[in-house]
Amino acid sequence: MKNLRGIFFMVVAMATFALGDALLKIISLSLPVSQILIITGFAGGVLNLSIISITKTRLFMPELRKMVFLMRSATDMLSAVFFVWAIATTPLSSVSAVLQTAPLMITIGAVIVYRETVGSSHWIAIFAGLIGVMLIVKPMSEAYQPSAWLAVLATFCVALRDLLTRAIADHIPSLTISTYSFFAVGLSGLILLPFGPKFIQPSPYICWLLGGATILGTFANFMLILATRWGDASIIAPFRYTRLVFSILLAVLVMDEQPLWETWIGATMIVVSGCYIFFNERHKIINRTSDKSKA
Repeated sequence: MKNLRGIFFMVVAMATFALGDALLKIISLSLPVSQILIITGFAGGVLNLSIISITKTRLFMPELRKMVFLMRSATDMLSAVFFVWAIATTPLSSVSAVLQTAPLMITIGAVIVYRETVGSSHWIAIFAGLIGVMLIVKPMSEAYQPSAWLAVLATFCVALRDLLTRAIADHIPSLTISTYSFFAVGLSGLILLPFGPKFIQPSPYICWLLGGATILGTFANFMLILATRWGDASIIAPFRYTRLVFSILLAVLVMDEQPLWETWIGATMIVVSGCYIFFNERHKIINRTSDKSKA
């Protein structure tokens, strides 16, 4: 039941993230990245604060001063900067496809950080997934865009953030973590502000979109934290791929994008690689459980 809840939270989070991504893509045509980060970050933080005041959730506690939480906030800042920047400069379908390598990067991170053992077949799957990324980024093609690497950097930060989330004490409320995440995003926009275009007065239409993106981002971020904390990482990780389905549908139907064949093949390789790792790991867990019961 615990993992089923985690799966549900993950799918809801991915669908909401995909819809929010589409709104950010539209907004990025009118506003600079720094302004988007400032508005959505601080607005989301204030929205969370209002929920905290209503639910009387704790906002300050000694554990929040520990290095693991500070590092998670830093990765939140970096992932937001790279992701919104990628959304603004590259096709939504490509960014979404590259983002699906997060489970593969989490596997690599688990080996480095938590000393988890990974077999040769896992490494082959990870390598295949990275080839899929290369097909999408197309570094040797005439259509190559250096900005496509921003999505790769965002994915790396997302994977690191999720690994750090696992190390945060269970008694710290998810709403509290989400609130600090949004303020970290707003802070990243302030840091970028001196290096980019000045503030632009948004139209009423863009203001509505900003409000929608903020609400969607707040809800999706909270759902993702719940999924990460409720479900086992090896169980819920594959359901991140539902974001790709939602995102490509929105990119084609709303943004009128036509993904290249390299994007389709690369996305398929990424999804198949991640699913292989998931099912292979599940098979090992079932076998270990069976062996213990026989003993």
